[in-house]
Amino acid sequence: MNGLRHVPRAPLSDHVECLWAYEAYGRGHARERVLPNGGSEIVFVLDDARARPVVCGAYSESFVIEIARRPTLLGVHFKPGGALPFHKVPADELLNKHVALDALWGGLASEIAERLHDAKTWPARFRIVETALLARLTKPPTPHPAVVFAVNAIQSAPHTQTIGRLTERIGLSPRRFIEVFTGTVGLTPKVFARVRRFQRVLTLIDRNEDIDWADVAVAGGYYDQAHFIHDFRAFSGINPTAYVRADVRERNHVPLRD
Repeated sequence: MNGLRHVPRAPLSDHVECLWAYEAYGRGHARERVLPNGGSEIVFVLDDARARPVVCGAYSESFVIEIARRPTLLGVHFKPGGALPFHKVPADELLNKHVALDALWGGLASEIAERLHDAKTWPARFRIVETALLARLTKPPTPHPAVVFAVNAIQSAPHTQTIGRLTERIGLSPRRFIEVFTGTVGLTPKVFARVRRFQRVLTLIDRNEDIDWADVAVAGGYYDQAHFIHDFRAFSGINPTAYVRADVRERNHVPLRD
């Protein structure tokens, strides 16, 4: 099947971008590189009773996953900063980490995995996960308004935002703003803006080899092509031309051919 995507209702929609699912994920390659996007995930492997659900914190770099056996997966993709009320630990403690869900949720993680394994349909599985998320959302969270403002501002125009420009508008000192933002989102404001600018560039890339990379760099908000290529390599591990040639079907998943 192709991937499924389910958007939950409020109040989960305030924190969760979507739930997603794949049967027999992958095709023709054993590994792929996952690119950072500023958010975080919970991933359940449904066809292996031994596999523990995993929390993927926010990432400032790419990482490689093994998919040789084409697993069946269900995931929760959180908005930037959206995972904090569910995990109840500062987001920067999960930076660039994969952590077993039971380390944060205790026995509930195993209970959810068992229910998902027994469920027969994807709508039923999505309901199981939504119910579990609501159980973790025990009281209405109150995200710092400065973080909410900054995340929205950066996502709207990641190439124009600086710490100074943001703090002028939110009434916090730069040090306090960075502390609050990083504890909520997992990334510093500067790195988050760089990741979102990188993501903006990925939306601009057409899947052909006749690309004017200088135009892409300017449209993406980079001051020159060298800076653009440096950031692209930092976040993807490859150069832009290799990305285009990699037969990428999912924007943030690059097949690795051995």
